[in-house]
Amino acid sequence: MNYLDIVSNDGIYVARLLVAVMLGGLVGIERQSRGRSAGLRTNILVCLGSAAIIVVFQKLAIEMNLDAESTIRMDPARAAAGVITGIGFLGAGTIVKSRDFVRGLTTAASIWVVSALGVTVGLGEYVIAVTLTLLILLTLFALHYIPIRTDRYSSLSLDWHGDLTLLSEVKKQLIQDGMHINKCDVTRQPNTGKCRAILSVRFRNQNLDGIMFERLQSDIRLDEITWG
Repeated sequence: MNYLDIVSNDGIYVARLLVAVMLGGLVGIERQSRGRSAGLRTNILVCLGSAAIIVVFQKLAIEMNLDAESTIRMDPARAAAGVITGIGFLGAGTIVKSRDFVRGLTTAASIWVVSALGVTVGLGEYVIAVTLTLLILLTLFALHYIPIRTDRYSSLSLDWHGDLTLLSEVKKQLIQDGMHINKCDVTRQPNTGKCRAILSVRFRNQNLDGIMFERLQSDIRLDEITWG
């Protein structure tokens, strides 16, 4: 079989791989422009690899003339399910969990959906693949600029000398200003009277943290204030 015959037989599969690179790259550009850990190259490789697995399964099924009555099964649907499931380990690696926050969930979800995009391209469903790409970009890019009011979480650390009456006053003021105290850890040294309190607070007003921080700074009874 000469080179032209090979191109003629495999041209449609090569085209699918090229489309997978292009569509996966579009999503990767958006992710990399935001400084995410999974950027251009990662999304291209995920999409390309997913498409390649489906293409290979389809090509082997055709070349080996495997039908429903054959004892050997090359089911692309099972390959697709394996791709979608197996890609989870890569997405899990982009999630960073700290004490007060979790980052990387959107990046992990984008990797998962890009693998689904590669499967779609590998099956030759170009219209669905292009539509899926547009929807992914709409979700990642356009929806990012829609102002949605959400709860904010912060950690407030207070240091002072004396009793715990000051902490009760501060907590009462926080609640009056619309803050919800999720957790409060208190440490006091009986010999020196030194106290430390770490409060985890939740609030909705984005300007409230600055107002509260300035108010606490004006209280001369506090030795140190940390707001993070």
